[in-house]
Amino acid sequence: MYPSELFDKRMLFDRSSVTKISGVRNEASGVRRNASVRKNSAQKAGFRSTFELNLARSLADKGVTYEYESTKLTYVPKPRTYTPDFYIPETGIYIEAKGHLDKSDRMKMLLVKEQYPDLDIRFVFLRANNKIYKGSKTTYADWATKHKFEWAEGSIPEGWCKNG
Repeated sequence: MYPSELFDKRMLFDRSSVTKISGVRNEASGVRRNASVRKNSAQKAGFRSTFELNLARSLADKGVTYEYESTKLTYVPKPRTYTPDFYIPETGIYIEAKGHLDKSDRMKMLLVKEQYPDLDIRFVFLRANNKIYKGSKTTYADWATKHKFEWAEGSIPEGWCKNG
């Protein structure tokens, strides 16, 4: 399936109707008032987040063939399933889009990497300089580098999309 075909099936609205990432914060609660609007826009398009939606749009705009959540990998100790966000068939790269990388995500990714050493799984972080937990000096980027995951910030590098 070509990206334009996949994208057309997922898109129920034109690009201009997606709410921008910046939202108005309620100072007292720290909650974005527009968060549900953005999430619903991504969900309507078949994605789990606006970040994933924007990555898919970028791939489609570049003419890159990709699959979204098409692979399921079972890992242990308790049998669980991990579904990478994107797969680029031309390069054989799996891409995990992460806005938030919590402890369970980090543990899951280490188990998957250990149990599937031949898969090329890479991260695209919304903000690579976020700390892995409050008060930590370790950033998402530091963690990924330490555990030998290739990573990028904000968008998928062109080199990950095409061979050669």
